[in-house]
Amino acid sequence: MLDPVTRMNEALAKAVVYRTCSFAFQEPTRDRLRDMGAFDGFSLFVEALRCLEAPAPEGAGALEAAVRPLTAVPVGDVDALAGQYWRVFGHTTRGLVCACETEFGDDNKFQQPHQLADIAGYYLAFGLTPPSASEARLDHVACECEFLEFLNRKQARLLAMDLEGEGDQETLDVTAQAERTFLRDHLGHFGRAFGTSLAADGVGMFYGAFGSIFLRFLDAVCARAGVEGGPAGLLVRPDLVDDTPMMCGSAEDLIQIQRHP
Repeated sequence: MLDPVTRMNEALAKAVVYRTCSFAFQEPTRDRLRDMGAFDGFSLFVEALRCLEAPAPEGAGALEAAVRPLTAVPVGDVDALAGQYWRVFGHTTRGLVCACETEFGDDNKFQQPHQLADIAGYYLAFGLTPPSASEARLDHVACECEFLEFLNRKQARLLAMDLEGEGDQETLDVTAQAERTFLRDHLGHFGRAFGTSLAADGVGMFYGAFGSIFLRFLDAVCARAGVEGGPAGLLVRPDLVDDTPMMCGSAEDLIQIQRHP
């Protein structure tokens, strides 16, 4: 069992990576690129990845090295990156790379509503609700990354309180268990196939690099959580007529961390 300080640092590092990936899988804007650290060489992102690799010397540097291609991308040209984004992800759910969980798996008309209800249940259990009239897809990879960012920040805060003698072990256990099961059943299940597709040739250096990073990161966090990641070859369901907008909206419009009264 790791000590509380190490666990807190790991939770914060995971939160940074999830946040960066959440921004990366949305349409690029100057504000998002700034919040990702793109204009300073992704320094905080690299530091977070380095922290997560520390306990595993045999894999040290692999995640960090995957960031290097990003430093060669001219991120100052936001319009060019936006064009690349739309070419990769498309204007609807099905692009060159599909970013929505419930589009993967068996062609079962009952599967998608069940999965969406389960995802929504996780969000609601922690007091998180989508804004009204939002076009956000709760199963979009950016939304799921934001949720796991939230869970890790919550764990870090609870661990910090524990160090101050004000801990809440029950809430900490529930939050950690939610992270494990959400990884097992959702992001960790379809995310490896998503990352593999994104890392493939033809998507461009910026998104290809993030696909490789995301794939390695998911393998690392699933191993830490003791859950098995999904198959890299998980297929997208047969294409049906679908006019649902794919994009997840602004960072504030994803899950929108809103507490119930």
